[in-house]
Amino acid sequence: MPLIHDFSIQLYSVRHEIEAAGFPAALEKLSEIGYTGVEFAGYGGLSAAEMTALLQRTGLKPVSAHIGLDRLEAAAGEEIAYHKALGTAYIVVPSAPFASPEEVEATAARLNALAPRVREAGFGFGYHNHDFEFRTDGGRYRLERLLELAPDVDLQLDVFWASRAGCDCAAFMTKYASRITMLHIKQMDASGECADLGDGVLDFAALIGLGLQNGVREYIHEQETFSGDAFAGLARGYRHILSLQQGSLTPDP
Repeated sequence: MPLIHDFSIQLYSVRHEIEAAGFPAALEKLSEIGYTGVEFAGYGGLSAAEMTALLQRTGLKPVSAHIGLDRLEAAAGEEIAYHKALGTAYIVVPSAPFASPEEVEATAARLNALAPRVREAGFGFGYHNHDFEFRTDGGRYRLERLLELAPDVDLQLDVFWASRAGCDCAAFMTKYASRITMLHIKQMDASGECADLGDGVLDFAALIGLGLQNGVREYIHEQETFSGDAFAGLARGYRHILSLQQGSLTPDP
């Protein structure tokens, strides 16, 4: 039995293909590969009604949406209405200022101001990390400080960026099990660059298995570069993840 049956795709992965062939063609190919859901990074100019029809036609669930912090502050009502029409489950801020402890505090305040409105509208609300959130102050990750200051903001843990920053993902996932609702599944090669899912150094059988133990709800593939054709790479990666069995990774005590 595979570890997971539902596996979504972050649409930033096919941004070039969307630009070349359009949103509908890209989603149809992703559905044919087997992906069960999508995470938005833009809407291809489609209205909520058009997007809803496309999702229904392709059988893809609107799992999540990456919405920039500035955009969400400026147009929360518009974004909330769009995603309520679609039935999207989560709204995620994909990045925010983290250059200093003061910026972390300011970012937390901005997220705290948005969290009640987003959650009261029925969405989960989260933050997606890169590597810079794992810089430390006083021996503690800045991301940990954000989680402390913004208790109503969950974490979408990008295991590629966390690992690239030197974080022990298994230990971090165990420590913050109550806050990590989604995993970004992105492979890393030995040099720290993005790789195809079936290659690289990250043990996804173990990480996904740990996520299942800890209550992670969504597993979302994101890939920034491909060794060849993007859709062929995604198909191979999808088959690889769906073939995984339980790994042996054990977090540090």
